[in-house]
Amino acid sequence: MDPKKKKRLLKIHPPLYKKIRRILVNLFRPISRGRNHILLNQHPIAYIMLILSIWMFIGVSQNNELAGIPFIIGWAFVALCFIYFKYFPQTWDEMYEYEKIAWRRLHKKPINWKPQNINFGSEGRISGKKHSTK
Repeated sequence: MDPKKKKRLLKIHPPLYKKIRRILVNLFRPISRGRNHILLNQHPIAYIMLILSIWMFIGVSQNNELAGIPFIIGWAFVALCFIYFKYFPQTWDEMYEYEKIAWRRLHKKPINWKPQNINFGSEGRISGKKHSTK
């Protein structure tokens, strides 16, 4: 793992910022994690978009010129969230344990793998170059 990605993974955010990011992340996760037998186990953003679609159809049926605005705003919000999380993904500090397990599997890391701080000991390696403080 290159130092830039490791630095992003180890970043620690203030508590309020973490709460806001957790709310955004949870919008794109199923409501009941691990329970596949529930029929309506969808992402909350899917329900929000469904409500915005219904709102749009009601506006169109009443010949409202601005009926599509809520739906367009919803899609813009989804697109902005995807772009935001592409460049500022979840950090190790923000992840729940099941998310850490999924991250390890996705990146083919050992089960007990944990990211180490970039500042290794006096005989560590960064970018393949051996360095020393002696």
